[in-house]
Amino acid sequence: MQWQNTANRFGVLARFLHWTSAAAFIAAYIVVYYVIWFMDDTSPESWPVLNIHWVLGLLVGFLVLPRLLWRMIGVQPDNPPGSALEHRLAHLAHWALYGLLIAMPLTGYLGTGAPTDFGLFSVTGFNETALFAWISHSYGLSFEAFEVPIDAIHHFLGKWIAWSVVAIHVLAALFHHWVRRDDVLTRMLPWLKSEQPTD
Repeated sequence: MQWQNTANRFGVLARFLHWTSAAAFIAAYIVVYYVIWFMDDTSPESWPVLNIHWVLGLLVGFLVLPRLLWRMIGVQPDNPPGSALEHRLAHLAHWALYGLLIAMPLTGYLGTGAPTDFGLFSVTGFNETALFAWISHSYGLSFEAFEVPIDAIHHFLGKWIAWSVVAIHVLAALFHHWVRRDDVLTRMLPWLKSEQPTD
């Protein structure tokens, strides 16, 4: 079992972090849209379901830090054949995705005035933290006033930006797999191995 990345494939840790983040991100969307479409999101009955959304969102936020660290200190697989412009655009798209994985959980947490229950422990809502107490004292803000612009950013990113960034990421992977027929997709898949170069 290869934990570290190599020049031609991602290691187990990188693939685990990638697919766990992806699963949590997609599941968070499914849960919140279930609440929006089938429940009254202001009623107490929706809070346990929303708590699942918050748990998944914080999980995405917790995972992005080791992902970034592993990306910076570890070997990255070689770029596939392509122009310098394609490689720059691919790197830009990847960093946009990382930015989204940071901004969505961060704005979600900052705009949540309730604790997130993980079962064995809970994460205090931002409105109960010392940092918000300092913000409130320094700028005379109530949490209701503070969360309005934060929620607006979170909802804008979730409704208009996230789908585009994720769609570009998925379509690019499929383009490489079905059109370019290279190993960009397979070297990240957990159940397939990319072909090893022959000498």
